[in-house]
Order: sequence, then C-alpha cells, then structure tokens
Amino acid sequence: MVARHQCAALRRRALAAISLLLCAAAHAGLGGSLDSVYADQQASGAGSALKTNLAGATQYTLQQANGVTIRQYVGANGTVFGVGWSGPVLPDFKRLLGAHFAAYDQAQHQNTRHISIQSADLVVEAGGMMRSFSGHALLPGLLPPTLSRLDIR
Repeated sequence: MVARHQCAALRRRALAAISLLLCAAAHAGLGGSLDSVYADQQASGAGSALKTNLAGATQYTLQQANGVTIRQYVGANGTVFGVGWSGPVLPDFKRLLGAHFAAYDQAQHQNTRHISIQSADLVVEAGGMMRSFSGHALLPGLLPPTLSRLDIR
C-alpha cells in the first residue's frame, strides 16, 4: 500500500516537472530556438508563418487572430535574436520576450506610454495608442553583422 502511494506521488512530481519544462519551452520567445517560433504559431492560432530570407537571418511573420502581426528574426544558429510587432492590441509580451520579460515589465511600471530599454544585452522600443501598437526588441549581441538594429521592426 505504501509503495503504491509512493509511486503515485512520484508520478505526480514527474508530470509536474514535465509540464514546467513544456511551459518554459512554449514561452521561449526572444533568445529562444526556432522551435519557439513554431510554438508561437500554434499557440496564437495563426495560419502558416510567412518565411522571408534576409542576409544572415530568416524573418518569420505571423498574423494572429486578434490582428497583431508578429515578426520573429532567427539567426543562422537557430536562435531568435529579434522580434517586432504591430496591431490593434498589445501582444503577449511574456511569450514574445521570454526570459527578458522581467526587464520589460520593470520598465512598464516606470512609464506606461512609451517603453525604451537600451542596454548592451537588450533593446526594446514599444509604444502606441488604442488600436495602433507597435515595437521591437532585440539582443544586440546576437544581431548578425549583415543586419542593423533598424532592420528589426
């Protein structure tokens, strides 16, 4: 009887650990892998992603059901180094920025109209008004030398 309860408890812990890993992978976003682009596509209910080859990178454009257009920039190494968005509502920043969401969240509490983060590790520009939001975020250290910050929009 004790062994049965121990097995059930062990199974519950294993399932909880697996679900945490899956949640983290689903919110990879900026700095994540190419797989996170496909996960975003499925989670947002977007149709197929429009793939555009750039010099040293690939841009994936998703049109979400809520009208938001998401552009994710993936380097040759398969890492998402930049994201851009525009639309009538704000995107899911937690999903889009991944591990970098905390920096955005902190900046948002300081200024709600326009957010600007400029550091060696992270650049975020976000703003807009009702029905017209846009912005971009990038990891400068991963930006291919063939692209400039202005290419991430």
